[in-house]
Amino acid sequence: MRRTPTARATPSNLRRLLPAALAGLAVLLSACTASSADPLPQVSLSSEDRTITLAVSGQSRSYLLQPAEGLQGGPAPALVVVLHQEGGTPEGVAAETALQDLRARGATLAYPAGLDRSWDAGACCNPSKQQGADDIAFLDALFKDVPTQTPVDGTRRAMVGYSSGGMLTYRYVCGRPGKLDAAVVVSGSLETECADGITTPDVMAVHGKKDGTIGFHSPIFISALGLAPRPVEDSLDRFTRSAGCEEPESDRRPELEVRRWADCRGGSVEAQLVEEKGHGWVKLDATRRTREFLVAHLLDRARP
Repeated sequence: MRRTPTARATPSNLRRLLPAALAGLAVLLSACTASSADPLPQVSLSSEDRTITLAVSGQSRSYLLQPAEGLQGGPAPALVVVLHQEGGTPEGVAAETALQDLRARGATLAYPAGLDRSWDAGACCNPSKQQGADDIAFLDALFKDVPTQTPVDGTRRAMVGYSSGGMLTYRYVCGRPGKLDAAVVVSGSLETECADGITTPDVMAVHGKKDGTIGFHSPIFISALGLAPRPVEDSLDRFTRSAGCEEPESDRRPELEVRRWADCRGGSVEAQLVEEKGHGWVKLDATRRTREFLVAHLLDRARP
């Protein structure tokens, strides 16, 4: 029986076979990579409100997300985190603070929910402390999670805190120096240690001089909180000293005193002290004040 001669691997044969072999190898490697790689996060371009749930330190935490409007094209929005007062909710503080028009100016808003409607802001407050809340870790996780849900610019971040939410804002600024670009504290107090040498973002504090919860010159014991919050003057003095600020300039008007510390380590600090007003957000005209501050110090600021 005659055997069919075996083709010899000549150089010309190899040159013809090599492209096909390489193409097959590329397909094989691509398939292996696709099967073993983790799926990329799907970032939604929807501007609809939605509630996001996270697992933080073994606890289920959540936040209300209100993405910026017009997410198709253009620069990525800034992120503004808004912290509710003691007993508050994300939905309630979203309605009361009424900052939604910032969404058309290029801001995504996120409203975290405190455990049992409370925050661990240092000396305050008991419901969250009793449940072992780690609110600093929660806020860290929120800043990391939001970009997986909607486009945001990680170089432009702000925090707004009302009442005990303002206490937690102070705590976050002190504990995470350099993390924020702007912060607003409305009717809050510094209830944690703030180490010397912090780098502060641009900060605005808004207070009523007739506040019956956060005293202006002297502490007031609040039975519902189980403590006397640090007075406004003391909070401002401790915070600005931690940030290395010099003596402030003061502008006094009939209805308002404005103090500005310009030579701080990092950003500036401004206190808007409203005459004859108390603790409430609306009475302090805090929506307008906060909006103007965030537009000037976050949204209209040149990007790095």
